[in-house]
Amino acid sequence: MTSRRSFSGSTTTDRPPPSAASARPWSTAVDTRLLARKPATLSMREAAALPLAVITAWECLVDRAGVRAGQKVLVHGGAGGAGSVAVQIAAARSAEVFATASAARTPLVRRLGTVPIDHTSVPVERYIAEHTGGAGFDIVFDTVGGPVLDASSEAVRTYTGHVVSALGWGTHALAPLSFRAATYSGIFALLPMLTGRGREHHGEILREAAALVDEGKPRPLLDGTRYTLADVADAHRSVESGTADGKVVVDVEP
Repeated sequence: MTSRRSFSGSTTTDRPPPSAASARPWSTAVDTRLLARKPATLSMREAAALPLAVITAWECLVDRAGVRAGQKVLVHGGAGGAGSVAVQIAAARSAEVFATASAARTPLVRRLGTVPIDHTSVPVERYIAEHTGGAGFDIVFDTVGGPVLDASSEAVRTYTGHVVSALGWGTHALAPLSFRAATYSGIFALLPMLTGRGREHHGEILREAAALVDEGKPRPLLDGTRYTLADVADAHRSVESGTADGKVVVDVEP
């Protein structure tokens, strides 16, 4: 062959094969069970930001908690990558969605179609009383971990409530959850990649999500800063500090 197909940013181009001195990988082996077509309505950058976030949100809300119409759903970290997708998935299933965020990010969370809660100034007992009449939320999705997961156990509805977390990696008290007779599920989205079990389901999630995206919901939320491989350290710092709005994407140029 005299040319190879390659990706550069969000465009596809024909380029000659690389020389031996500058050889780069032009293809990679993948497990076909994990594949889904890119949604036609998304750019390459948007599509790159979707898989991990949507798998995390889907496993928590759909697979574990069974989110459905009429439920009150609280998402902690609604301006983050998984959180911003989660609020849209819950809304697409006709749930009433609330999301915690900092004061500066409440307008962004509101634009996603949810009721924002400023976690820096509004205590748990106050927003439970204000938004649920003191009954608690049907589903609480924690994307933050640590003390936020403990607060989730205090915010969930008695008997039928369900707390789900993508970051339940610390030591936490079970008493608040037990006293409410509520349930908890933790997910580890990389488990199918590490064990080989459940890979087919990740592909199913991506295909279902792609269809929803092309219907207008959900849309990935991308942080506005553009990063290249030379800026990877800055990209990591943005994620670790919690200052990124949505998913951080690194552009890899061929």
